[in-house]
Amino acid sequence: MEGSLGAAGWDRLLASWPAPSLLQSHAWGEVQALAGWRLSRVVVEVSGRPLPLSVQVGPLGPPRALRLYLPRGPACAPDDAAAFLAVERELVRLGRREWALAIEVEPNWEDGAVPAGHPIRAWAPCPSRQPLATTVVDLRPEPDAILASFHSKTRYNVRLAERRGVMVREGELEELDRCLRATEGRQQVRLPPRDHLSSVLGQLGELARVWVAEAQGEVVAAALLARCGPELVYLYGGATGAHREDMPNHLLHWRAMMEGREEGCTDYDLWGVPEDDRPDHPWHGLAQFKLGFSGRQVRYLGARRRQLVPGGVRVLKALDRSRLLGRSRRLR
Repeated sequence: MEGSLGAAGWDRLLASWPAPSLLQSHAWGEVQALAGWRLSRVVVEVSGRPLPLSVQVGPLGPPRALRLYLPRGPACAPDDAAAFLAVERELVRLGRREWALAIEVEPNWEDGAVPAGHPIRAWAPCPSRQPLATTVVDLRPEPDAILASFHSKTRYNVRLAERRGVMVREGELEELDRCLRATEGRQQVRLPPRDHLSSVLGQLGELARVWVAEAQGEVVAAALLARCGPELVYLYGGATGAHREDMPNHLLHWRAMMEGREEGCTDYDLWGVPEDDRPDHPWHGLAQFKLGFSGRQVRYLGARRRQLVPGGVRVLKALDRSRLLGRSRRLR
């Protein structure tokens, strides 16, 4: 059925369900296909209603060490156990056909919204690939009311950036990549490479946009934002570290929020904060920045795994440890 839907039909169908996500969109599936995952788009019938699933089939290791991964899906409501059971049956069928070791799902559901006894709670928790928590700013109030809801320091920094002449405009891939590479070097973290950024912009088209902030005539901060229905998502961002005293990042996000609001967006998802407020958390500084915008705090259920082959999870855990070790070595 996916072939007859096309990209626009797929996204319309996805949007008709209560918990759609950018990561289940047609375009994001294409992004992941370019990143090395094999994509399987299936449509499950739930009481006569079609529910689309964008499933990533990944070796990411030795041959036959396959896993199915459903990012931020399924899009049914968190209390719709019947829909999830239909999804589970389809994923098991697909997994057995692919000879997968296990299935991993990471729903777009808040933990507190999933009732006790829901069938997903019988699946084993596993490491998440997406942020476990985020903060979402409501863009429906008037701009003055949104600004007034920010923490006083954030509000002050937005106005300070305006007074100091920071300019925010649409930017280019090169400017975004330069800011991300500078952040990588300064913070000793891994951020998406240029080819991934290019893939996101190319596949999402008009739904994705780069915004940059200029201070004293120099591009010092950039962000890649993507729209999914009424939600504007801050996917990636970075800064050169220059002219930090002019607070360019605060104005960058404020202007992005206002642009999204003008285009009909109702939510601005800052896409990821730590699950706790420990000062020693490596994301503590970033979290304080994001939380300054006073959005609604969201904590997701997290990833869950169902084993299909005896010993399959043990193999996948070993592969994951090896991959993480390789990443940490490349950081040194």
